[in-house]
Amino acid sequence: MHRICAAGRGAGKNSYDIVPGKPHKSILSFRMQTNDPGIAMPELGREQVHKEGVKLIKEWIKEMKE
Repeated sequence: MHRICAAGRGAGKNSYDIVPGKPHKSILSFRMQTNDPGIAMPELGREQVHKEGVKLIKEWIKEMKE
């Protein structure tokens, strides 16, 4: 697991950037699923959520070993 380096709303209720096997607990997938300018990742040029990209990242995290 990678410990968060940022604070605030960008982490949601999550404590780690990536939690192997658990995309729902990972900051990375949380930030990719919103278009809120203070949370979204990437921060610039976001008007909509890239659903295929989010799905790909979630699958990648799910396949990681704990």
